[in-house]
Amino acid sequence: LQGVDGRLGTLAADCAVKIAMSDQHLVFTSYTVDAIPVETVLWWREDGVETIVTTANCDDVDSLRKFMEGAEAVSFVSTWLLGETRRRQHKNVIDTSVLLPIAPRICYTSFVSAGLPGPKFSLPFLSQVYNYTESLIFASNLTYNIQRNYLYADNIPHLFAPSWKLYGDTWPLNLNGVAGAYVARSDCAHVCVALLLGRGIPNTVPNVSGPESITDVEIMSYIYIKTGYSAQIIPMTDAELDAYWVAKGLPRTVFGDFEKLQMKLCVDDLTSCREVVRRGLMGEVTDTVEVLTEEKAKGWREVVNGYEGILPRP
Repeated sequence: LQGVDGRLGTLAADCAVKIAMSDQHLVFTSYTVDAIPVETVLWWREDGVETIVTTANCDDVDSLRKFMEGAEAVSFVSTWLLGETRRRQHKNVIDTSVLLPIAPRICYTSFVSAGLPGPKFSLPFLSQVYNYTESLIFASNLTYNIQRNYLYADNIPHLFAPSWKLYGDTWPLNLNGVAGAYVARSDCAHVCVALLLGRGIPNTVPNVSGPESITDVEIMSYIYIKTGYSAQIIPMTDAELDAYWVAKGLPRTVFGDFEKLQMKLCVDDLTSCREVVRRGLMGEVTDTVEVLTEEKAKGWREVVNGYEGILPRP
């Protein structure tokens, strides 16, 4: 399991040590183990299943080969470095897998709409790198399991809601009231582990959704009921939203300075994520979570409740 230092990867690692069989051996990797709390690493190593936690950098092919050689399956979580860096790193993982004496089954956490037909740049910006990575996997002749995650329900209480109060009690949105079946990040992590451990059908690409389709207005209303805090949604076009966040100093790429900003998404990411919903690409509810994990998918209310401590208040 590559990328256990990030939010999704950490949840996946936590899940893996809980549900792996006693005869299965786990290897968790991060670009640096120092990025992971010491107590977390100790828990992973001591939870009963043989688990190795080590360093592997997606820009260092030799380090990738060391942990991948002999593996039955390799799961890699999309790196946070949007753009050409992410493309290069994903290509390194796939190319390394192909060159191993015994190629592992490859598992990948992709994104809804990555498989849309048509020219690459007709895809939402956020989907383009996932489309590229999937294309590499399909062309590699590797056995694969790819999951296409919907947008996380967590993003609204975790990333968006804390910014409303700081930016004039408003939520600028390029969404037009379209509903989407937002999914819990923890459910995506559970599906990731289920596929890694062999619970999925090889060479399939299921969408991973939450249990119901919901609008952002309804989620905001629920937060108001919980906390008494009210913000105004400001409808915007993609261009208007882009200009709004650029004026606030939000970087266009992940390599910018986010130190003094509440919003931690870059402009292109922020603009395109709601485009995915607006185009109806998250409207369908799937049963992937329940089929692969044998547990009901978490509802958006449960997700919001988990962030109650950071929700804005009057």
